[in-house]
Amino acid sequence: MTKAKWSTVLLLILMGLSWSLPVTAKLPVKIERYFKNGCFEEAKDSLTALYSRHPASKEVNSALARAYLFMTVKQLWKSGTNNDLKKIKGLLSTEPKDPIALYYLGKVELKLNEKEAALKCFQKALKLDPSYTAPALDLALLYESMGEYRRARETVKPLIKRLGKDEPRQAPEVRMLLKRFSWEEGLLSIPKGKIPLNIIELPVGQVSLLVDKEKQRLLLYTFTQNGPQLKQILPCTTGSNHFDKFKKGDNSTPEGVYFIKRSIEGAALKRLGGDYGNMVFVLSYPNIFDRLLGKDGYGIWLHGSNQGLKPWLPQATHGCVVMNNADLLEIAHTIYPGKTPLIITKKVIWVTPEEIEKWDKEIHSFLYKWKTSWGNKDFVTYARCYSPRFRHGRYSIKGWLRHKRYLAQRRRNIKISIYNTEIYFYNAYPHLGQVVMVRFVQDYTSNNYHDRGLKTLFLIRKKQGVPWRILIERWGRE
Repeated sequence: MTKAKWSTVLLLILMGLSWSLPVTAKLPVKIERYFKNGCFEEAKDSLTALYSRHPASKEVNSALARAYLFMTVKQLWKSGTNNDLKKIKGLLSTEPKDPIALYYLGKVELKLNEKEAALKCFQKALKLDPSYTAPALDLALLYESMGEYRRARETVKPLIKRLGKDEPRQAPEVRMLLKRFSWEEGLLSIPKGKIPLNIIELPVGQVSLLVDKEKQRLLLYTFTQNGPQLKQILPCTTGSNHFDKFKKGDNSTPEGVYFIKRSIEGAALKRLGGDYGNMVFVLSYPNIFDRLLGKDGYGIWLHGSNQGLKPWLPQATHGCVVMNNADLLEIAHTIYPGKTPLIITKKVIWVTPEEIEKWDKEIHSFLYKWKTSWGNKDFVTYARCYSPRFRHGRYSIKGWLRHKRYLAQRRRNIKISIYNTEIYFYNAYPHLGQVVMVRFVQDYTSNNYHDRGLKTLFLIRKKQGVPWRILIERWGRE
């Protein structure tokens, strides 16, 4: 049928049916679904069948007229000429309170490069029908094109719960948009020329994962000669309680530096039951510092989810860090058990590279003093490297120093070498001050003993400018 004939048919329908009469009965739910999904021919066929049985129904007459209206719009849209677009505007403008008419009017305005007019149409359509997915997606894309990434994300957020239930066709598009908005919004929110204090030093080439609880996103960094380089920003969700984790069942995600212990997938993952998506990475929570603070609980993991859009519901877990399956698979090849850190922070602290360099130099200066005094058996200086609160298993600070002096009496030519240093800003606590976690490979040699292993230190200081002290020291095989 030609466009001219479509217009004629439409005019006859509008004249013959009670277009302006009030609605008096409910139509089947599938009819409105047809309209919202752009299936106007299917809507027309269903309504024609209803009309044959209920020719006097005001609602059926009105809905049938709408179907013919939108079929005409669809036919005119195909040509894309300015003349036909103007015809569409004329037709749709007759329905200022119809969200579907407003949505397609917004599409026409976009086609005519009238962004402000399109914005108003999409906003009004959503105000009239907040459950209407199509204008939400187009409005989000329009915000994105204008560089308003936060508004873009907020526009599609209400869709998450609804689309996550039954995974309709729009859900993959929403996932794609949220992932893109996370990257764009994330870049926009990072202060220019700043890097996270959380990652002070890593061996070149090592990957670190930084979870920002405030922004509900995961940042993947690769460490280079010039410091950490941002590679990816991906959406994630954390515990429903936004505070640090202290007790089992408190629905909080712990804050600190954790290492991937192992992965669970395939048959082993199926045996676990529950919704863990396609992969689980087990974290080293609670670590030695957590235990010192009296934290408990277990089973804190980084994992996927099979629940559609759930990974983008903010603070939707019992404590784990949860991502979309596809995003987790995307970064899985960068994760190595025992080596890859997952740094979880309430809020990322952004500093300049110069500030990072200052922290790095201060900590390396401390490490040099510590290992040199140990090797030289200078126990006055060595003792000053430790906090009075120091604990090492059964040893208090006095017992530890007594133990080290005893060992030093039996050994000569002590030499300590440090390799592959990792330095993380951990957190700041009222009773401890600033806390830094340091890991490195330690090589110890003397006249009668040699060992090589992984040393972990937790350093504390009340404030910047005050000397660092060792609070916790642990050694283990590589």
